[in-house]
This record gives sequence, C-alpha cells and structure tokens, in this order.
Amino acid sequence: MSEIITILVVEDEQFIREAICEILAFNGYETRAEANGIDGLRTAIITKPDLILCDVMMPKFSGLQMLKALRKNSEIENTPFIFLSALASMEDLRKGMNLGADDYLVKPFDRHELLNIISLKLNKSIKEKKYQEKQYKETVDNLENKVEKKTKNFRHSLDRAKNIQNVILPSKEKMVELLPQHFNFYKPKDVISGDFYLVRKIKDHTIIAVADCTGHGVPGALISIACYTSICRAIDQFGLNNSAKILTETNKNLVNFMNQNRRSSLHDGMDIALCIIDHKSNLIRFAGAKRPLYMISKDNSFKYENVTNDRLRSIANDKGGVLYEIRGGIYSIGTPEYDFNVQEQIFKYQKGDIIYLSSDGYVDQFGGELNRKYSSKKLKKLLLSTYNEKTEKQGQLLESAFESWKGNEEQTDDVTIMGIRL
Repeated sequence: MSEIITILVVEDEQFIREAICEILAFNGYETRAEANGIDGLRTAIITKPDLILCDVMMPKFSGLQMLKALRKNSEIENTPFIFLSALASMEDLRKGMNLGADDYLVKPFDRHELLNIISLKLNKSIKEKKYQEKQYKETVDNLENKVEKKTKNFRHSLDRAKNIQNVILPSKEKMVELLPQHFNFYKPKDVISGDFYLVRKIKDHTIIAVADCTGHGVPGALISIACYTSICRAIDQFGLNNSAKILTETNKNLVNFMNQNRRSSLHDGMDIALCIIDHKSNLIRFAGAKRPLYMISKDNSFKYENVTNDRLRSIANDKGGVLYEIRGGIYSIGTPEYDFNVQEQIFKYQKGDIIYLSSDGYVDQFGGELNRKYSSKKLKKLLLSTYNEKTEKQGQLLESAFESWKGNEEQTDDVTIMGIRL
C-alpha cells in the first residue's frame, strides 16, 4: 500500500479484538484497539482512523451510542463504520444502519469476509473523498476565476477613475510652466486619492492650493471632485484677491452641495492650505482650513502686513535658515456656515525664499523603530536641513525619508507635499 491505513477496532471480548488486530496487521493495516465504546470514541476523535470496526453489544456504552456520538463530530462524521454483530437483533442492526453505519459483519466470520468488507468500504470511501476533492477544487477554481474577473474589472474601473481624477490635476509640464522651481511629492494611498492640488496664474498673481479631503480611495476621490468644483467656483467669483473669501465661499458651496435633498454630510469636507502669490508686490496672501503654510528664509527677515501672533511660529537651524509656520484656521471646509471662520494672513517674501503646502499624510505616517507617526516636528527639521538643495533634489530627499520611515508598514493616508522656491 502506498500509504498506511489505520483501522480502529472496538470490541469488548479480548480474544476477538486481538484476533482481528492480528489479521489486519498481517495484511498491512495499522490498528488501534479499545475494549469499550467510551474509550473507542475518545480514540476515534484523537487519531481520526480511516475505518472503524465496532461491536454492537457492549456494556455501559454500546456501539449504537458510540456511532450516534461519532456522527455528531464534524471531523470524523464520514469515517466508514462497520458493526460486528453476534447477539444483536435485526432491529439493533437496522437502528445502526439508520444512524449511519456503512455495513455489518455477523460473528463468527472468517478472514476473507473481514478483509473483503474492509476493502470494499475503504475503496468506496476513497472514491467519495476523491469526488469531494474534485468538487471542492472545481468550486474553488470557479470562485477564483470569478474573483479574478471581478478584481480585474474593479482595477480597470479604478484606472479609469484615476484618469478622470487626473483631469483636475495640472500636468507636470503645466506645473513647470507655472512654477519653474518646485517639487511635488504626491503619493495616493490607493489608486485614486482624496488629496488634490491646484495651481492657477493670472497676470502677476499665482494661486496655489493643496487640499486633503475626507477619507482616501474611492470615497476620498468622490469628495475631492466636489471640493475641487466648489473651490473653482469660488475663485471664479472672487478672482485672486482674497484667500479667506475664496475659502469662505468654497465652504458655502460645498455645504450647499453636500446637504442637497436634506441629507446631512457634516463629516465630509476637506482641510486645505491656499495662498495667492503677488509677484509684483512680493506678497503672499494665505488662508488655511486646518492646514498651515511653511516658509523658509535664509535670514531672520520675515515681514508681515497682517499675521496674527497666535498664527505664527518659527524655528531656526545653525546654518542661518529660519522656518516660519503660518497656521490656518481651526475649521475644515464643510463646516456649517454659521460656525466657519478663517482669516487671511499677509506677509512679504524675498527672492530665494521657499514655501511649502501639504496634506497631513506625510506627518501621520506610522513607521520607525517604535512604529509612531512621523510628526510635524520631524518634517520641519527635515525641510530646514534640505532647503538649500535644488527643489527637485529636495523632493527626492523627502520621498526617500518617507519611504525609509514607512519601511514595511502600510501607507497610512494619501500624501501631498509641495515646495515652491520664489
């Protein structure tokens, strides 16, 4: 035999039990033997034999009771079961067959009868197992094909959705045209993103925005389209003159859109950093909804026309660079109109200064030895240590630092961080 077949013999008469085991062992079977139904059931559960030979009439726990208990155990319920009968009545045997016995052998029996009935039931069991395995394999293969097809269709849908979403994002060529010295580290968590960025230029003014919409993936992408439409309407209405009015009108547009048909969407919206660069006057007009703007100057020459003290923070490095953090307001876009409030912060810049706008995906990424968030503190230090590099190089360094920190961890959120040298 190619593999060892194990047979459990449950018989209270020792002579018969040992004789059966001897015949089976001589014919290449491995045997387990028990003298009563309770021990027989326990051994069956533990060893999971290929076939069970069991006496019908046994004290305390009969073969009928053992069979009934065995058929309730899902791991061994299909094990071939043959009754050994001498004094049992036809009624007992009928009960056994009704409980799920596969056959019975009347004592006394000879060696050939025993081996034939065992061979017959084992072959039948093997055929049934092969059929079940075939059916299982066909079912699994069918499910895998369906899953593969659905996955392929889903990926195709996501790729098409990505192409649609990319329509709202400026192309790389357009970005270089509008912002000659810039980098843009844009890394969606999934195929499509809840982050988006916007750059427009009209005469001597350039508007730049980086937005972080609720969620990521498909829900985030859908919200991003609504948010993009809302901000574009606001820009068309107010032009490039006042960043706070643009965000206020954007908030109004989004709230009205999301609450159509009296359906509440209070938890959907976006955080955004938006600035208007006045190239003629060297002024930046900034407004943020829960997102800051960073600016690094080579010396401590930051001059502002309208920046509230509680909105301004700064840190310096030992090479003369100073990073200024101009903080945004405390409300997200999507806040009810009666609560929403944002102020415009106005400050000067010099040629060579660099500004940064970002979503929170970079600083919220888990990683490092202790699997913690990267943090805005680390990001500021990283920006200060790399701002003298060319913008393209700085973008590469930020991407490398992000991947190194993330390691084997899953990306936490969509990531966007844009740096512009003025």
